[in-house]
Amino acid sequence: GRGKYPGHTELLASRFRAKRVVMAFESPALRVALATAHVPLMDVRNVLTIGRVFDTIDLMHDACVTLGIESPRLAVCGLNPHAGEGGLIGDEDGRLIEPAIKVATGHGIDARGPFPGDTVFGRALAGEFDAVVAMYHDQGLIPVKLLAFDQAVNMTLGLSSVRTSPDHGTAFDLAGRNRANPGSMAAALDLAVRLCSAPASRAAAPKRASADRA
Repeated sequence: GRGKYPGHTELLASRFRAKRVVMAFESPALRVALATAHVPLMDVRNVLTIGRVFDTIDLMHDACVTLGIESPRLAVCGLNPHAGEGGLIGDEDGRLIEPAIKVATGHGIDARGPFPGDTVFGRALAGEFDAVVAMYHDQGLIPVKLLAFDQAVNMTLGLSSVRTSPDHGTAFDLAGRNRANPGSMAAALDLAVRLCSAPASRAAAPKRASADRA
């Protein structure tokens, strides 16, 4: 069996005893963080909380600062189509995501939304935002991998050490055939060096406490 961990992110969170861990992706096209990662789609609404959304915003803000963005502009996706359409299509956007954004802005973070997921990535790509906080795995990963599959890097935010990895899986079908594109691996190494070389004041662990869980 695969054990109790659905991915490396969850395993590392356990090994590092990290209280807040977020899967995020850096690429030349988009910078994205995931409020939930390896969770079945039908379970996302059950594990999404105000605290989880806030933690993702908070850790992504600090990652952007570490990467040299002085005042990061973060866009937060809604969970439902049209970001809930004012409660007409689900209540999670108003009940969970909006309060998390308010907590973040109260901490001085430039976070806006929730925005419909089908348009917000285009706005970020055009330069309106420095990063996007997505609510679930495919919402954030489809645009990243569509635009920058061989250049994107997985970052694990919230650990006491820098961790980066390629944005794709093990690709056993290509192993040993000298056919795999090493672009994402090279980018992961480059990003790890950048993160390790960041000024200590930026690379320090976030001091903000998590929002109360809902």
